[in-house]
Amino acid sequence: MIVAGSRTRRRPLWRRAFRAGALALGLPTAALLGLGCFDGGSGPPPSILLIVVDTLRADAVSAYGNGLGTTPTLDALAAQGQLYTRAYAPSPWTVPSHASLFTGLAIDDHGVGLHGRVVLPETATTLAERLGAAGYETAAFSENALISADFGFDQGFAHFAVRTAEQQMDAGEKKSIDVVDEVTRWLRVRDPQRPFFVFINLYDAHEPYAIRASNPFLPAGITTADARRLEAGRRTSHLICDRLPGETPLRILRGLYLGEVASADRKVKAILTLLEATGVDNLITLVTSDHGEHFGEHRLLDHEFSVHEEVLRIPLVVHGASVEAAQIDAPTELRAVARTLVDWAGADSTGLTAPGLPPESAAQPPVDLVAVYSDHRMRLPPAFDADAAQKVQDFKRQACGDTDRVFGDMLALTRYPFRLNWYARYPSEMVDLRSGGGSSDSLDPPSPELIASLRAEAQGFAARVGLGQARAPEPLTRESEEALRSLGYID
Repeated sequence: MIVAGSRTRRRPLWRRAFRAGALALGLPTAALLGLGCFDGGSGPPPSILLIVVDTLRADAVSAYGNGLGTTPTLDALAAQGQLYTRAYAPSPWTVPSHASLFTGLAIDDHGVGLHGRVVLPETATTLAERLGAAGYETAAFSENALISADFGFDQGFAHFAVRTAEQQMDAGEKKSIDVVDEVTRWLRVRDPQRPFFVFINLYDAHEPYAIRASNPFLPAGITTADARRLEAGRRTSHLICDRLPGETPLRILRGLYLGEVASADRKVKAILTLLEATGVDNLITLVTSDHGEHFGEHRLLDHEFSVHEEVLRIPLVVHGASVEAAQIDAPTELRAVARTLVDWAGADSTGLTAPGLPPESAAQPPVDLVAVYSDHRMRLPPAFDADAAQKVQDFKRQACGDTDRVFGDMLALTRYPFRLNWYARYPSEMVDLRSGGGSSDSLDPPSPELIASLRAEAQGFAARVGLGQARAPEPLTRESEEALRSLGYID
């Protein structure tokens, strides 16, 4: 169950020499770079805890106004730290979003999620590699088998704990490592004199949802026994379009999902309590997600076949002793996290293309945010029968029609408050995000010039990366194939 250690790449000679010189002088690399620590002072660099609550849509977090009390731990962090209200994922699924989070690169730069590519290339420089080179201890604890060495995400981590795809397949259920126990054991052997970078993926909120002994977020009048009779805990990603359940089952699924969100929030609290008990000082905690989830919107469940607001808008909370409480409304994207953490750590930022997270007070120029859904991601390896592969790929969409816009490549180009959704097989559509993600009918609609600009940019991006063009998918390794199969992405 535990994969310890990481694949390492030989660093460029200049960087190794630079690092050796810093150590010979007894100084952290950050000091020689002339970069301040997080608070801008001359103290030691902060330890960093980066948590991804997998499949967490922003409105499932109470700090974003749902009034349900789903996430008291995240709410407390947000109240004392920074809450980003308009944070967006670059993809509606796990692997491309984590690739951007770990590298600070856009999807068209790292290529993961395009044309069947599901493995982070070794040529990419990860956040863990950058921080490790700056003197950080690096460790990852993943409940999601996709965030593993099989997909290249171990690069730069000296310690990596994950439940393997093979173990999940053997269990036949959503089964994970005990994150708190694994972190506890790692803390016993780590060097307390060095700052750490710890990454954690919490998988609770990904379907299928557990029916627990207590399910406080079920709709009024619905009991746990009712949920069991409806088999609400089974996989639901194929129940889309004409197969979509009725209103009551959808509300039950949403209630079970919120229970899973609350479970993940309790894990966050346990991890923070553990770190506090072990005397970790100068800690920065950043909690976010890789994508959201549908619950009937656009006749969809799960997070496939979509670049809609429900799967792209994610929570983002930053907390630390030197972080002033603020609500930040400037739009930002997941890949900005890497630049911000690298800068706070005083690590090398060479090659990072993303700006950092926007500060509270600075006036922000318009920023175009791109998110991509490549319809190649569920394609089976070439060794499989082509007809069978096509049937598997389209099984979930057999109940869908052209009006559902679920076939083919698609991208979302956001210039807040407007978004252009571009489709390879359908006409593009403009969305006004101020209206909750619906069709634009605001009093101040986008100008013809803005629409033309977004369309031209989207078409240029699609042409540059080959969206809508037939390309042979990259072959999968056996390990990657098993991981995708275990999580229901291929059959």
